[in-house]
Amino acid sequence: MARRFGVHHSTVRRAIAVTWETAQPRPAGVLEPFKPYLVQRLTEAPELTGTRLLAELKAQGYQHGIAILRRYVAKVRHPRPRKVYLRVETEPGEYAQVDWGSFGHFRIGSTSRPLSAFAMVLSYSRALFVDFSLDMHMETFLRMHQRALEYFGGIPRRILYDNLKSVVLNRVGSTVQFNPRFLSFAGHSLFEPVAAPIRYPEAKGRVEASIKYLRHAFFYGRSFSSLEDLRAQARTWLTETANTRLHATTRERPCERLLLERPRLHPLPVHPYDTDILLPLVVSKEARVRLDSNSYSVPPEFAGKSVHLRANDTSVRILHEGTEVARHERCWDRHRHVEDAHHIQRLLERRKLALGPKRKERLASLSPEARLYLQEVARRPIRLNNECRALLRLTLQYSDAEVAAAMARALVLRTFGARYVRALIDQARFAQGLAEPSEPILTGNAIADSLDVQPHPLDSYDALPLPKPNLLLPS
Repeated sequence: MARRFGVHHSTVRRAIAVTWETAQPRPAGVLEPFKPYLVQRLTEAPELTGTRLLAELKAQGYQHGIAILRRYVAKVRHPRPRKVYLRVETEPGEYAQVDWGSFGHFRIGSTSRPLSAFAMVLSYSRALFVDFSLDMHMETFLRMHQRALEYFGGIPRRILYDNLKSVVLNRVGSTVQFNPRFLSFAGHSLFEPVAAPIRYPEAKGRVEASIKYLRHAFFYGRSFSSLEDLRAQARTWLTETANTRLHATTRERPCERLLLERPRLHPLPVHPYDTDILLPLVVSKEARVRLDSNSYSVPPEFAGKSVHLRANDTSVRILHEGTEVARHERCWDRHRHVEDAHHIQRLLERRKLALGPKRKERLASLSPEARLYLQEVARRPIRLNNECRALLRLTLQYSDAEVAAAMARALVLRTFGARYVRALIDQARFAQGLAEPSEPILTGNAIADSLDVQPHPLDSYDALPLPKPNLLLPS
């Protein structure tokens, strides 16, 4: 009944509990003596609330509730005028709109980071660009602009923004103080930033609608294995769906209108704007520099020296006096130590007593199974230091993932030793068609290793005489 009449279920429950015999008839005409006063008051002050009118009527002798008063006031009061919006169409290449959208959190290793979507839409063609990021820093904001403008093949004359701090530092009335770093980027790219009015999202309704469309038509109900997978799926969706659909307003496809708009866009600058993070740092005594709670290794001879860290969303570079001395893949997890094996090896040459523990730590970091594998090796009559040295040589010959998988397989099979681990790697590669059959494992015995066993047909075993039955045994 509640669903049928559009009321709350508790209202239906109360109505069922009341019988016709116990229901009291509502008094008729209780507001009649007060209606002229109410009409006069609402004509003079249309915004008076029902609570205020109830207090005034009680002073005149009104003894009933507020519900009947509110129903009468709703009939008498003039309806408030609704907002009316004028759709404005712009010329090709004139305007674009930009905004961020929040899309929950994304798991990176052991860390959950906020996931944001950057959206830019050209006002004339409705061509849409979308990319996802794990932060909304100024460098990321500018980098997203560059990717969007490269995607469209040009730069519009004006770009409309909300009042986010990356664009607007302060605002007093119609006077806007823009972020100097962003103004530098806008001047380099030759477009005019425009700040939307405060608390008026309808001014950038096209990008607002695009983020809503992105949320329901793409993001909701999909699964992503990594941030790179999310970005790849988003690019495919833009190309095959978002910009090829028949737009509900223009009744044309954005990709076709973009062909008309692209000649009216400003050309891209010859030299792209520098959007990297640039930090002056001092290398620690452990030969490391830090960024976003993670540490990155540096050659040990630069410990204590001043360097510059330059990072984007994929790589981290360390420069000393303009020369690159280290490069790493950027880690988006937290509290991780990113190391280059050559840096650690050069550091171990100076600290040889730490060679054994460092080898074990390096192997144990491959996977939890690798740590258990080393613990099992330590319980057996195998020299752990030699085993770690041999396994590290395998990491130089094969990938870390292959060595970790083979160590996990050896742990299951209860076979321990670097030569068995290598044989398991070669078997896995051969099964996938990535390599030839592995070389036989050498035993160290010169006579046994030099034997050349020639296979022969197994049919020769059929010609062997069968053993005579033993008559003394019961059949």
